[in-house]
Amino acid sequence: MEAIRTVTERAREIPVAGAADVVVVGGGLAGVSAALAAARSGAKVILLEKSCVLGGLATLGHVCIYLPIDDGAGHKIYGGLAEELLHRCICYGYDDLPDCWRSGPDTVEAPTGRYRTTFNIPAAVCALDEALEEAGVEVVFDTCFCAPVMDGSAVTAVLVENKSGRSAYLAKQFVDASGDSDLLYRAGAATETRGDNIVSHWAYELDLADERVQRGAAQSDVLTALRLRWLGLQPNRDNSGSAIPTFDGTSSAGVNGYLRTARHLELDCLKAENRPGWAHLTMPMAPQFRMTRRLVGVKELALEPGVSVDSSIGCVIFSLAKEAAVYEFPYEGLIDKRIENVLAAGRMVSAGGRGWEIMRFIPACVLTGQAAGTAAAMAARAGCAVQALDVAALQRALSDAGVKIHMSDAVRGNRGTAPERH
Repeated sequence: MEAIRTVTERAREIPVAGAADVVVVGGGLAGVSAALAAARSGAKVILLEKSCVLGGLATLGHVCIYLPIDDGAGHKIYGGLAEELLHRCICYGYDDLPDCWRSGPDTVEAPTGRYRTTFNIPAAVCALDEALEEAGVEVVFDTCFCAPVMDGSAVTAVLVENKSGRSAYLAKQFVDASGDSDLLYRAGAATETRGDNIVSHWAYELDLADERVQRGAAQSDVLTALRLRWLGLQPNRDNSGSAIPTFDGTSSAGVNGYLRTARHLELDCLKAENRPGWAHLTMPMAPQFRMTRRLVGVKELALEPGVSVDSSIGCVIFSLAKEAAVYEFPYEGLIDKRIENVLAAGRMVSAGGRGWEIMRFIPACVLTGQAAGTAAAMAARAGCAVQALDVAALQRALSDAGVKIHMSDAVRGNRGTAPERH
């Protein structure tokens, strides 16, 4: 008997579950930033999140280190929400933020460390909840984006599935913060896909026989007492000879293959280390895909250190560099040439090759989220397409909110170290 390859779904009326000025698809830190920015700009905002917590890879993915927002030479590069969310993530938990950065200065002479911190994941989740509640954002958890409803080149609604079944959310403007360009791709935007994601993640361990536990207890320092173990492959290394496969994060087979492989790494660790007084305390609850599918927008991030970009929405750096080169990200990197009311935010903005490595870090994701959310609110209020937005007005709004639109003379000459592709 020949296998059935397709079935026909009957036509049906889809109930409208909500309507807003701006709907954000995805509740990672880029989506949180977009929702906060749009709401603070006066828009009614609904955020749709497929999981049951906010934060995305930073929380569910256990990427519990908020990487540097400074250039390594004492200059703050990311302001605005990128700086605010760093402090929110540690406001109810532990941190290892150097004292020299604690008050948020623009410049530190002879800094004693980078402007970065480790954070406690449950505390960060609760702080993000609080921030969105304060801003009046309606968050809808446990809700998966399915498809856009199109009217020509505009999205009029997004279809979702949750415990209530299939429903629709209407909006004037949308922000795709899915991490995988799901909304933009299904709306017909130009995208690029990568299928070579390595399997890797961090996990906290506690070993009562380790002297660091006693030292941490004596110092009342949780981070001293715990060990952060790396499992799997490591980026920026030649992994071609490894038996651990790579995966495509834009297919069900790829996601499930990644999860099974990651879980086997956890099990191998448990079998090797299992003994009295030892515990593997944490593991990620989401696959840690780095680069899956990104927008090919009106303009790409140009890796030209020190070059000013007229339409810049903020400065970005390769956060792992000891002294980082500074680049300006163009507004046109958030938008498709044709889709008139969707903006990209997060790791999936228009940046290819080594630029993709830069834009996937937490500070860059929050920056693009803030820019996309602000732009969405402005376009909704003006009734214009995102391609026709007054970029100068957007830059003023972002600057007023603390974003550093253009690089200062002090960092313009930074050449730093270039990111490598994993």
